[in-house]
Amino acid sequence: MDRYFRGLTASVAPEWRERYADLGTALGEPGVADELLRDNPDHYGLTRNTCSMTRLGGSDKINVVPTEAWAELDCRLLPDQDPDVFLAELGEVLGDAMRVDTMMGFTPAQSSAETGLFLVLEEATRTHYPGALAVVPSVTTGFTDSHFFRDLGITAYGYEPFVVPAADLAGVHGNNERISVENVRRGVVVMLDILQRWAVE
Repeated sequence: MDRYFRGLTASVAPEWRERYADLGTALGEPGVADELLRDNPDHYGLTRNTCSMTRLGGSDKINVVPTEAWAELDCRLLPDQDPDVFLAELGEVLGDAMRVDTMMGFTPAQSSAETGLFLVLEEATRTHYPGALAVVPSVTTGFTDSHFFRDLGITAYGYEPFVVPAADLAGVHGNNERISVENVRRGVVVMLDILQRWAVE
């Protein structure tokens, strides 16, 4: 993660550049985490494990007090985290009155950026987007099927061969989700270039 944030120093607001160069240390300073949450919540989510309560249940009758209630949490762990240690910590936070069951879990795997494929992605990106300040590996706060491949030792990257305007990002998986025709066309060209470059490696 340190490499990711260092790679963004040229593209973030001036007041964050020095902090991004060593974000781990900066977050230890009073108030910096709150500032990051306010200024860039996506990056804030990449500095810690997160959990969102997505479902709740109790009685199915309006006039009956339930004997048991449940909640489902969607937790996202950073790549270097141990799921068993996280579950133990979660159990301590919730207390003895709560039981924690894992419904679904995946290995927090990652792929190295020191590969020929990553170099091809970097070269193609710089060719088609010469104004790009940096090409850096990142961790997504969303879900990816890449872990199925990584668990088998296969390098896998999530790569978007287009540029989505910040104004459109809020619509991802939401109302009026869209991508421009220009982006679709450019994306096809970029992906073909990547395949052709990789074929001759």
